[in-house]
Amino acid sequence: MTPRLALAALTAALLLGSCTSMGMAPPGVIVADDFESTAVGAIPAGFTKTGELGVEEGVAHSGKRALMIQPGVRGGRSIDLAPDKVAALGGEHWGRLYYKIKMPAPMPTGNLIHATIVHGRAVSPSVKDTVDLRLATWLYYPTGLFKYMYNVQPPNGRREFGPQSATQQKFDDKWNLLEWHVDYATQTYQFFVNGQEITDISQRKGAGNFDGIEIPAAFQTLSIGFTNYQAATGSGFTVYIDDIALGKNRLGPVRGAER
Repeated sequence: MTPRLALAALTAALLLGSCTSMGMAPPGVIVADDFESTAVGAIPAGFTKTGELGVEEGVAHSGKRALMIQPGVRGGRSIDLAPDKVAALGGEHWGRLYYKIKMPAPMPTGNLIHATIVHGRAVSPSVKDTVDLRLATWLYYPTGLFKYMYNVQPPNGRREFGPQSATQQKFDDKWNLLEWHVDYATQTYQFFVNGQEITDISQRKGAGNFDGIEIPAAFQTLSIGFTNYQAATGSGFTVYIDDIALGKNRLGPVRGAER
């Protein structure tokens, strides 16, 4: 990269970070929120709520506030995008969020915990049934290790599917950046952790090839939060989420206290 291009890239990244932290959305963004303008205990305007969660002050990636997912042994806690925002995403979008797990993390009570942070529902482009698409999700084992995956859950009669990452890792007390990209036209799914693409779960199937991916032409719902489908020990997971954004272009990182 030439010095001029490097300077341009750095300037763009700084502008993006500044816009997000000040509540100004960069071009192509459909939803962006750093939770700073939301009252403690509430959820941002334009979302509906499922389960126990709300904005808290004192733990944040940027600013002073973040969305706190209250602990739960099992079940879902999320903020759900308004239908017009979901429709505006169309068949392709990029998403970004930061998450942080309160440590020590609970353990599975059984063989594993499947947990999801980004969840969508849509009509399958091939089978035409309604499927659940887990766009940021993981499997967590009694060893204390977890791995990311892409996961589609069809209704009764079809088995769930999707690739899993080979590398397993431990939860930590740092803010972690998750990014995802879906595209119906090319049947593409991409997933990034702290800027690094997880290539063993990313997929590029090509136009009309829905096998093993089933990216929809449009989502019906899209939610951000935390759902664990199996029970956790103790009171369950406490999760913080900050600096969420969805739009037509890759959003990249924002400036914050960590990462």
